[in-house]
Amino acid sequence: MQLTRKRLCALACAATCLLSACGGGGGGGGNSGGGPGNGLTPFPTETTNTLPAGTRIDVSSKNLFQMGSGDSWHFTKLDAGGNPTGATVTRQVTAGPNQGHVSISDDDGGTSITTYLVSADGLLDESPLGDIPSSAKSIVGAIFEYATPLYPQGAERKHVRSGPWGEDLDGDGIGESFRYEFTQTFLGFETLPLSGFITLKDVAHFHNVVKLTLRPTAVGTTDAAVTATEDAWFAPGLGMVKAQRTIVDSDGFTLDPPHTIVFSDGSVAGATWTLSEPPPIPEGSFINVPLKHNALVYDGARNLYYASVPGSVPSNGNRIATIDPTTGQVSFSASVGSEPDALAIAADASVLYVGLDGSNDVAKLALPAMTELGRINLGSTFTAGNIAVSPADPSAVAVSRNDGTVLLMRGMAIQPKTAIGGVVVAFDAPGTTLYGLGFGNSVTNSVSRMQVLADGLVQDLMTTTSRSDISVFGTRSIGFADNRVIAGRALFDAPALTLSGRVSSQSDCQPRRSGNLLMCFDSPEFGVLQARLVLADAGTFVIQASLLYAASEPGGPRRLVEGPPGQVAISYPANPNGFVSKIGLFTSDKLLTPPAPVAPSWPVTFSSTTDGQSIDIEIVHNSLVYDSVRNVYYASIRGSVIGAGNTIATIDPATGQVTHSAPIGSEPSALALAADCSVLYVGLDGSGEVLRLAVPSMTEQGRTRLFADPFFGRTNARTIAVSPADPTVAAVSMSFTDVAPQHAGVALLRDMVMQPKLTQTHMGSNLVAFDSAGTTLYGLNNETTEVGLRRIAVLADGLVEQTVVTGATHIIPRALSFANGRAIAGETLYDAPALTLAGKIQGATDCWATRSGNGLLCFSNTFGQGRVVVADSGTFAIGATLQYAPFEVIAPQGLVQGPTGQVAIYVPGSPLPTIQLFSSAQLP
Repeated sequence: MQLTRKRLCALACAATCLLSACGGGGGGGGNSGGGPGNGLTPFPTETTNTLPAGTRIDVSSKNLFQMGSGDSWHFTKLDAGGNPTGATVTRQVTAGPNQGHVSISDDDGGTSITTYLVSADGLLDESPLGDIPSSAKSIVGAIFEYATPLYPQGAERKHVRSGPWGEDLDGDGIGESFRYEFTQTFLGFETLPLSGFITLKDVAHFHNVVKLTLRPTAVGTTDAAVTATEDAWFAPGLGMVKAQRTIVDSDGFTLDPPHTIVFSDGSVAGATWTLSEPPPIPEGSFINVPLKHNALVYDGARNLYYASVPGSVPSNGNRIATIDPTTGQVSFSASVGSEPDALAIAADASVLYVGLDGSNDVAKLALPAMTELGRINLGSTFTAGNIAVSPADPSAVAVSRNDGTVLLMRGMAIQPKTAIGGVVVAFDAPGTTLYGLGFGNSVTNSVSRMQVLADGLVQDLMTTTSRSDISVFGTRSIGFADNRVIAGRALFDAPALTLSGRVSSQSDCQPRRSGNLLMCFDSPEFGVLQARLVLADAGTFVIQASLLYAASEPGGPRRLVEGPPGQVAISYPANPNGFVSKIGLFTSDKLLTPPAPVAPSWPVTFSSTTDGQSIDIEIVHNSLVYDSVRNVYYASIRGSVIGAGNTIATIDPATGQVTHSAPIGSEPSALALAADCSVLYVGLDGSGEVLRLAVPSMTEQGRTRLFADPFFGRTNARTIAVSPADPTVAAVSMSFTDVAPQHAGVALLRDMVMQPKLTQTHMGSNLVAFDSAGTTLYGLNNETTEVGLRRIAVLADGLVEQTVVTGATHIIPRALSFANGRAIAGETLYDAPALTLAGKIQGATDCWATRSGNGLLCFSNTFGQGRVVVADSGTFAIGATLQYAPFEVIAPQGLVQGPTGQVAIYVPGSPLPTIQLFSSAQLP
């Protein structure tokens, strides 16, 4: 009960009553024998705790008693009739968390401050009656104001303390005695509406009663008692949101009239709350541990975290901190050496290895005593940037030095064979191979494989990959699980180190100790955006859940450390950029059992213009094609879509309803459908592959990996075209991911085998289209101002560029197609094969050939309006200009002819991804 100020008031009132009864402390007669003159037996010295039986209720994942640094709450005060009094009550955290202690103030009727010791057992009030005589204070001791797990609903918990008060309040020379009673009943979980916009669920309701009785000794005096009653409601992630309070004395006099305080606004756990709009609520509890540190590991055998503390930390520098996962309480070892930094714990938790940057050593410490078992010097200018312990042998240790050299230690002796293998390293399961992640150049990362020998390490494979594969932001992790290397957010099949795919997250992923899920950061390192963890399937890369662990992220480098079941630690290590170093402990039942992903429900809206009707589908996608045999559209779905990412969506043209295939691979993007609609080609951006699927089953028929450049990194399929003469022949325009220009040449696939002859990189054919015979390929550069249209010969062993016409269009085009002996590039038509200019469609920007006849479907160049132009490729005449949208916020990327009388206009990506199905009687 937040009634410390009122308890003190109650004591003062009781004392005043006693003194008044004794005539202002005059003494009174009949007391010469030294016993109580009023004949009342003093309260005996005793302590009783009546705890109810039954199964207690675990609320550790609900975070009912949120009390973080800087948290504050404002309440509207209501009288007994429920009418506003005009007063505002403020509660705020005034100190801590510090070593488990948190102080919180409450100014309901006058400011009081209560300090709790917060632990897994609840909120322990170490001074329930505040500043009272020492003898009474020692008897009362500490009492759990809120005990966790909660006691059974409806059962009363009672604590009684009694004995000498330690002061003579009635002036007769004899000290008084007291009796203190605290009772609490948990009444259950309730739904509590705060406003028309916010309704809180799982709100815990408690009924609390505190009674203090002072027993005087002077003649004519009687017991004086004060009773404080409070009903309090606590909401998950928010803390106390409502309280009903009153105080009365034993004569029935009201010391504090009945009133209610109701939450109105506040700043809690980094989120700003108002009654008009609820903020995002973290999906679990979060303990901030304000500890400056360099590295963090978890000891599963003892359920503890260990952190290396730099020498700059006053009093506790150059030590290993031990952190309790439940409470966040910190203790410190003795000094372990100068500037402890990198940490690694053996799989059996027998030893801890520590890099000592101040002395260029690595020390080996016995656990849990932290006694030194040995140390080795790395050289006068070298430090341990990263350490890994073999899972098969706690005496076999790999150390990545700050110069990029990787050493192997056996029994604290450095072996002679070293390797250049990575900034961070990880062993495979048997400890026979070591993998390392390095930073190659501005656009690539390297992943290395090193054989673990008796006398050291030998690198036998290094592969490069694009830096964006590993992370959108900086990465600091590498791991190994299920025969895969997890480097940042990318997964590589071992031992070949072929890229298998990536998770659609912002940064590092870590494999969980058990199961097939990865835990990944999904918030930027630098900024104050929402901080989320995603849980992704390591086999399909599909995100199963996205968990908010903080309403805002303070920024700075971070590392993810899995703790006990249901908890992860976020380590913010010391850094030179001024970001605060701390540790966050995030606990959620959703980490124990991730919720089953809910099938996405894409909003579908219907509208009309003067020229037709539209179905808008707000679906996150990358590309779109139409299957004229089955009368459906297919869209590639990004991996970021929870539960349905990495799939092919099938869309009904009549209703806009969407169904999803099973996952097909990492980050499907470019699509191309065979002319007979028998197969669908899909570019997988997450693995740099092209996949061929049977239609409509979407079963895999084959896949091929696109090439990777040792300097520029791997490639993706930017666009794909299928030969109209042979569904087993496809052309793929490839692109690099992290360089500009991105063009990486065009490849020819014959039955999913890449042919050796490719076109040139840097500037070439970003868009591709076959002629009607499949013997010639046309390509269009829409990446640079050259805007060249190219004719490319299709050979048995690949492609050869034959000619180029520069400046094919005055704008950067989005469209290339072929029909009736002409190549259509943007709004411009060229006679093939000579590529002589035939003409333009006036008033259009991009045109696509219709499936049959001489028709063209084009975007209008009318600014701000969405219009489709229907034109004739033979005469260049415009048949109709149809409005599909009165205004456009974002220019669409493409147009796809659907069933008769319909086109699909699609805007992939964000912030407003849509597919608009526009139907009109004037469309072909």
